Amino acid sequence: MSTAIRDRAPAVPAAPERTERRPVMLVSFDISFDEDLAQSAIEAALEAGSELLICLAVTLPTANANASARRTMGNPVVREQMQRICDAARDAGADARTVLYNSPRPVHALFGVADAHGIGLIVFGPDRRRYGRLRFRWHLRRIKRNTSCLVLPLE
Repeated sequence: MSTAIRDRAPAVPAAPERTERRPVMLVSFDISFDEDLAQSAIEAALEAGSELLICLAVTLPTANANASARRTMGNPVVREQMQRICDAARDAGADARTVLYNSPRPVHALFGVADAHGIGLIVFGPDRRRYGRLRFRWHLRRIKRNTSCLVLPLE
């Protein structure tokens, strides 16, 4: 008759699993950022100890062939706000950088940017008053449906 030994610790302790720290992305579509969501993105990056990407997507016009070839840097006021958010994140101790991309379909291009950088959290942060309530909800729903990472706000 054999006896089983229970509640014995394993001979070799299990090593804790290392988790990959995936970046946090704060994104807006050439509309000023919501200050509360920008602060949430900074705090999330600090808590996770990961990089913060502050992204600005600028829509390329497609109606005129000559205009579509000309890329713009977006609204200068929004770029200045983006730089202030980046400086605030760096002052708080987060590793932050800015990313600006042009696309005729910026929401669709967001998925490629998120995949390329291995994003773990997307904070969709345009100012709702300027962006429009219905367009904000429609784009937020589309981002949640087509990405494999967490998306804020949680509406």
